[in-house]
Amino acid sequence: MPAPIRTRLYREFLTPALHRRFTQAAGVGLLLCYSTSIVIGDKSSFLWSWLPLGSAGIRTLLLFLVPLLVFVLRVAQLQFGTRSTDSPFHTFKQYLYQRDILETSFCYVFSALLFSEVYIWSVPKEANLGWVIQERSWERQRLNERPIYLRSLYLGLAVFQTGLHLWFDYDSIQRPVESTNHGSSSGERPKVPTNPVELMKGESPTLLREIGITSSVAAIIGPIIYSLTVRKIAWQTSVACARLLRWDIPRTAELSIIPPYHISLIVRSLVSGFCLLLLWRASNLAFSAYVAQEPIKRGQVLTQDSNDPNGTLINGLKSRKSLVKTFAFWELAEISRNFPARRSSIFRDIDRPGGSAWSQISSECLKVIQGITARISEHSNPSTQQQALIKPEQLQTLPRMGIPPKEEPVFLKPPRPSSRMEMMEERVGAFAKSYGNNPAPANGSPIVQHSKHYLQQARIKLLTPEQQRAISPAHIQSQANSYLMRFLRSRFGIPFRQTFARRIRAIAFGQPFSELPTIIDAIHALTNMATASIKEDDYGKVAKDVPSIVRVFSMNYQGLERLRDTLQPHWTDVEFEDGQRRVEDVQVTLSALKNGLGELVNAFGGFAAEIGLQEKDVRAAKAIAGKTETRMIEK
Repeated sequence: MPAPIRTRLYREFLTPALHRRFTQAAGVGLLLCYSTSIVIGDKSSFLWSWLPLGSAGIRTLLLFLVPLLVFVLRVAQLQFGTRSTDSPFHTFKQYLYQRDILETSFCYVFSALLFSEVYIWSVPKEANLGWVIQERSWERQRLNERPIYLRSLYLGLAVFQTGLHLWFDYDSIQRPVESTNHGSSSGERPKVPTNPVELMKGESPTLLREIGITSSVAAIIGPIIYSLTVRKIAWQTSVACARLLRWDIPRTAELSIIPPYHISLIVRSLVSGFCLLLLWRASNLAFSAYVAQEPIKRGQVLTQDSNDPNGTLINGLKSRKSLVKTFAFWELAEISRNFPARRSSIFRDIDRPGGSAWSQISSECLKVIQGITARISEHSNPSTQQQALIKPEQLQTLPRMGIPPKEEPVFLKPPRPSSRMEMMEERVGAFAKSYGNNPAPANGSPIVQHSKHYLQQARIKLLTPEQQRAISPAHIQSQANSYLMRFLRSRFGIPFRQTFARRIRAIAFGQPFSELPTIIDAIHALTNMATASIKEDDYGKVAKDVPSIVRVFSMNYQGLERLRDTLQPHWTDVEFEDGQRRVEDVQVTLSALKNGLGELVNAFGGFAAEIGLQEKDVRAAKAIAGKTETRMIEK
């Protein structure tokens, strides 16, 4: 009997696709490095300044390490979906003890050091950026501070870029999600994915403007910050490094009184800083543009080449890795919209371990959508969830060091002590019982009562009524609350605000990353496949699941709408207004559910009784589909 053919895993098709996109993004980075190599190179020879076979090519390969480090960092921390926390401060606490900060800092700092060495090596000798200065042959070598300043400037830009990377969450791929279910189930050819080159062209003006402003500000205030903060530390570190490189630099070499700032050095810092920031920012943009493409390869979905396409897709839908699961649901949504032949194969695949292909796919989609109400219920009733996780623990007592208690009748008169130890036990016990039987007065001892009386009299005689009210606990608490509210309304209090939009996203779509793209894809996939099954499902397997789909859509719509209308703003959300309840992600989800219910009711409403769709479910779905949402969306 031949061995069964193994169904290939979804990640076996996803990984090569991501490798191709990585290579395409690396090509863009290599082109940027070649352009930068021409800009920073020696212009004494026109031919060798741009010829790839000469020094320009060597500089390009060395500079390519800068975007390559960025790409490696992005691959290591790749994540779809936006970060979902209650406030920026919660995000900071969440990432403070993770290695993401160390990895990001290391990549940018190390790439800045690489760029500095390549740049200093590439400039002509007239730039005077060598390690040492030796004006006359008989003079001792002196350390050159000009390259020290440039290296310090690049390290400062690396710290700045690290902050931007973490604050704006460059690692998360932002996938556009839409409530409108574009495409149809009538057999249209798939849409051409958004061209990454066009996407980068659209972002280029903003990117260049931001890089120009940042490099200009760094060139202007860089000398001031360098002189006031890191000049001495950078000098001492450079002296130690120069001695390791066998330069004849004395240990006691001191800084010059006047920093070596010159207009040529400022111009070079401006140009080189612009090039370094361009390599970082453009590499991040190219990686995001190429990775965030639809799971399409040569006009077909990724799993089309599998020996068991439906089994591979189901494997991806059930994956525990968020990246694999996100792409699998994305591919399922594309199949439901634009690939009728593949959609029909899912309807015909009824003989499969674990159930038919449609039953397994619909089960995974419903599980993702029902996660909305599950998270809302967990937020509304946290006590039940916590009690299920609490396990009784056995108390570990200290070892007994005294005599065990006697097991004699307690109501009988104890015998007279016969030894010195028993007499001591009896006296200590009587002394302890006397304190238990004679409790202290309710107002404390007489000394405490007299002290309180004298303090009250001194307060009345020495302080005015206004001063007494000023030091009262209620007034102090009121003042503290006033200062706290003033702090939260300032720009320094923004990281500590738990805004309504952030809280409802975290509750409805999960933490630490939002599952919104997967939820929208699941809604669209179920809607498209259910409506297409009227013509394409020869076995009628989909129709019996339509009532459960309608009920799940209605239940999650009502639960999410109830959360939006009843969730109370946090006390730190000092700028909350009632119009801010309509958050963009929530409105997109509600619109997707509403549109899905409308399409299902229009398709199956005529024979609802035959498929088991109850009248109350039809009325609820029609009521939801007929709602009109105002477009008050918080951006």
